[in-house]
Amino acid sequence: MIIGLGVIIYSLWKPKDPQNHKFVTLSVKYLLMKVLGMDITLRGQEHLDNDKPAIMVVNHQSSIDMLPLFFSWPKNCVVISKREVLWFSGPFGLGAWLCGTIWIDRLNPDSARGTMNSTAQLIKDKKYKVAMFPEGTRNHKGSLLPFKKGAFHLAVQGQVPIIPLVISSYDNFYSKRDKRFNEGNVLVEALPPITTEGLSGSDVTELSENTRNLMLKAFENISAEVKTMK
Repeated sequence: MIIGLGVIIYSLWKPKDPQNHKFVTLSVKYLLMKVLGMDITLRGQEHLDNDKPAIMVVNHQSSIDMLPLFFSWPKNCVVISKREVLWFSGPFGLGAWLCGTIWIDRLNPDSARGTMNSTAQLIKDKKYKVAMFPEGTRNHKGSLLPFKKGAFHLAVQGQVPIIPLVISSYDNFYSKRDKRFNEGNVLVEALPPITTEGLSGSDVTELSENTRNLMLKAFENISAEVKTMK
């Protein structure tokens, strides 16, 4: 909430500009990580450090995901989020709006399709990277849920690559069930871009499944590794 207020003040003179995320990324790196005792390591940053448009798909474990996500945040990137966040999360929602977040009404299929179509055009016109959580909801069970296909339809429609961003398990320091939150390490791995050039709607299911398999393998590897870190 405090960072949301800061974003509002920082962003008022340039609303809906993705560069407003700079306030958030600096707050995460120099404030929240220290306050919460999180040590985040990013691998594969070279896959994010370019001006090319892409769909960035991220595994979703908890609201804590926002820290490693913003730690890894590339330039000219926006996130697609459910519309309820805008209306029911106070200054966080307004701050997200000022940063150019794209809102989707998941309860209205026609509206959701319209949002995806307009987002595809934004990607082409402004070369956005768009961050999405293909699991669709938080998953506390230490694996990856089946992927919804919206992110992959969007990538195929825009003929832009998919960049998987995999965040390791938080089990070594955090458990919602046990009400445990200690200091700990997080590994984040950006996998090489997956091309969608020449693909069509009929390829989306296979693309989604292949991407999930790659992310699941990476998740298992870095989650095992992070348990050995001190």
